[in-house]
Amino acid sequence: GLAALATGALAQQTTLTWSYWGDPGELPPFEEIIKNFEASHPNIKIQVQHAPWSGYWTQLDAQLAAKAGPDVMFITNVPTYASRGVLEPLDGYLAKSKVDWGQYNPDLLGIFKLGGKIYGYPRDNDTTVLYYNKDAFDEAKVAYPTDKWRWSDLLAAAQKLTKRQGDRVTRYGVALEDNKWPVFVYQNGATAFDDPVNATKFTLNTPKGIEAIQFIGDLINKYKVAPSFQSMKQLGDTTQLFSSGLAAMTMTNAARLGTFKDAKFKWGVAPLPAGPTGIRANSGGGAGFAMNAYSQHKAEAWQLLEYIMGPEGQAIFAKSGTAVPAMSKNPTVRAAFDVPFAEVFLNETANAKLLYFFPKYVQIRDTLLQPALDLVWNGQAQAKDVINQALADKINAVLQQK
Repeated sequence: GLAALATGALAQQTTLTWSYWGDPGELPPFEEIIKNFEASHPNIKIQVQHAPWSGYWTQLDAQLAAKAGPDVMFITNVPTYASRGVLEPLDGYLAKSKVDWGQYNPDLLGIFKLGGKIYGYPRDNDTTVLYYNKDAFDEAKVAYPTDKWRWSDLLAAAQKLTKRQGDRVTRYGVALEDNKWPVFVYQNGATAFDDPVNATKFTLNTPKGIEAIQFIGDLINKYKVAPSFQSMKQLGDTTQLFSSGLAAMTMTNAARLGTFKDAKFKWGVAPLPAGPTGIRANSGGGAGFAMNAYSQHKAEAWQLLEYIMGPEGQAIFAKSGTAVPAMSKNPTVRAAFDVPFAEVFLNETANAKLLYFFPKYVQIRDTLLQPALDLVWNGQAQAKDVINQALADKINAVLQQK
C-alpha cells in the first residue's frame, strides 16, 4: 500500500528545465531561487541547463529549432525569438496573476514585446549613473553633483575640474561612453528613431536631436573637458580614467561599484544630469526570462516564471548587488538592493528609456549613423551638417527594405 502511495506522489511531480548563462560569481542567486521555489512547490523539481554566455545560444537555438528545449529560459533579443514562434505569450497568465506588475518600469518592457503581446520580464537594467571624485571636487572648490543638476551644471563643473599644462590635459572634467549618446538625445526631448523596437523612421535630424549630439561634441572639442572617444583607445576606458584620477567624473553602470572600491580617493554617485528643460532619462535594456512555446508543462512553467520575475525572485537577484533590479518600484526589492548609493540607482532605473533594439539597428549604426557621429565627435564637422536630410534618406531607405 505504502509503495503505491509513494509512486502516486512521485507521478504527480513535474520536472521543469530552467536554462541560464553566467560566470560562477553570478550563479548563487539562481541557485537560491531554485532552493526556495522547490521548498514551496514540492510537486515541482527544477533541472538546470547552464552554460557560459558563449556556448549558451548554440545549444538553445538548436533545441528550439527541434521544437524542444528548456521550459523557462534566461534570454535576450526577445522580439527576434518571439517572431519565430518559440516563446509563449504571457498576457493570459499575467491577467490572472496576483503580482503587481506595474512595479516594473513600463518602458523597460518594450524589448519583451512583439505585436502588442508580452513574452517576458527583465531581470535587471543597465542603469547609468554619474560617478564623481570628491577629492577633485574639494580641491577645485566645486559643490558635489545633486539631483538638481542639468547639462549646464555638468559643463560648468567639468570646466573647473579640468586641469591643463599648456595644451596638455592632465585631468579631464568628465569621461563619457560612446554608446550612451541616445540618453543625451532623450534628455533633450528628442529621439533617434520613432520606435526603439519597431523602428520605421529616423528622427534624429530635428533641432533638439542635433543639439544633443553637438553638446557631446562640444564637451570634447569646444570646451575640451572630455577626452575624445578616439583618444580613449590609448588613454583607457571610463573605468581606467576614473580609477586613475585622470577624469573627475564619469557616466557608467553599477558593475563599477566593486571596481572603484579600491580607488585612492573618496568618491560618490549622483543621478545623471537632466537636459536643459529638466527632462530626466537613463539607459534602458537588460536580459530577462521567458517561457518556451513548446513546453509540455506550461501551468508549472508559469509558476516558476512568476516566482523568478515576482518580488521574491527579484529581491534575491537584487541582494546579489551586481545589477540593478528591474522591478524598481517594489519596496521589498528596493530594500534587498543593499549597495552603496542604492537609491540613486533605483530612481535612475525608473527614468530608463529603451536604447535601440530593432533588427536593422546594428547595420544602420555601423554603416551610416556611427560614421556621421564620429565626424562630430572627432571635431571634423558640426552636427547640423551631418545629421541632415541626406543621412535621414539613406537610413530610411534601409528601414524600408523588406
